Parts: sequence; structure tokens; C-alpha cells
Amino acid sequence: MPPRSQERINLSTAEVLIIGADADGVEILVQMFAGFGVHTPRRYASGAEAMTVVGERDLNLVVVDSALTDTDGYDFIKWLRRCGSPNAWVPVILVTGHTTPSEIFRGRDAGASFVVRKPVPPLVMMQRIFWLLNDPRSFVTSPGYCGPDRRVRSVGPPVGMKGRRHDDLSVEVGEAKTPNLEQDEIDALFQPKAVAR
Repeated sequence: MPPRSQERINLSTAEVLIIGADADGVEILVQMFAGFGVHTPRRYASGAEAMTVVGERDLNLVVVDSALTDTDGYDFIKWLRRCGSPNAWVPVILVTGHTTPSEIFRGRDAGASFVVRKPVPPLVMMQRIFWLLNDPRSFVTSPGYCGPDRRVRSVGPPVGMKGRRHDDLSVEVGEAKTPNLEQDEIDALFQPKAVAR
């Protein structure tokens, strides 16, 4: 679903970090973000180079490929989420050529905000950026996980965004369709009844 015409975002001052081992793939992402208005996205092939930038600049978005020259994108995201920098909370889009359920779960469990299959169409990337701008999920920090709340199904897509699944819930609550239950009707729902055989 393309963004509505009244929705405008200005990415000209956004600090975007793009990391990937494939120079051609990174160049495509750089050109895509230039089309979105990002003037100078930072690009790196290795996780080690990108780690230095995380400590030096305030980032607005990280786009990381699953394959890097010295590590993989999953390990970089895990490091980022626990690095102690304010950038630990930055939205992260993981791009990968392998979108098997196990790889998607691996990206989600590493702390990625989204996992997107390559080649990434510009419309899909822009949809994800709009989604991240309106993302109602909180961050979770626990011994086994650090990143955005993974329970997307129970929250649903942000207001005004169409979900990918047919049964996605909306966060908007509409008007009641039937009259409210009386208290004795509510109490009856919680009282077990004998079933006649």
C-alpha cells in the first residue's frame, strides 16, 4: 500500500547507515535512498567499520545485509542492540537473499525491526520506513533478547498501514456494534455451568 498523499517525510537530514559485502547491492541501496532524499548515507562492507560509526554518529536507520565481509548481519545486529550506545534503539532493516522461515526468525531474534528479501523494490523499502516511523512497538531487553517487541501479531500494523496478513488486527478501536453487557451477564460468563448429558 503506497503512502497516502498527505503523508510526507523529509529524509534529507536522516543519518542512514548501509552495510553489506556486495558493492553492487550496496550501491543500489544508496541510489534508492538518494531517491528518498537521503543526501549522504554512510556505507560500509564490514561490521568492524560500521561499529566505529555507531559510536561516533547519531543514526536514524540502519540497513544491513545478512552477508558482511568479516561477520554476518545477524551478529552485527545483536552487537548493535547491546552496544550501550543510544544507537542501540535505532530501527534496523535486515536485507537478505534467503527468506526461509528459519532465516526470518533468526533476523527477528537478532533484533531486526524488519527482514526484507533481496532484491528490495523501492516501494517496499519506503513502506517499511513509513511503518517504522509509526511503529507502536516498545523495546524489550532481557538476557536472551534485545530489540523491538516481537509480538507484532497482537499489536497489528500502525494506524493507517495495511498489514501483510489477512488477519492482522488494527490498533484502532471502533465504536461498539452491540450494547454493552450487564454486570450479571459478565459474571455468568465466568461461572461454570453443568452440562446435561
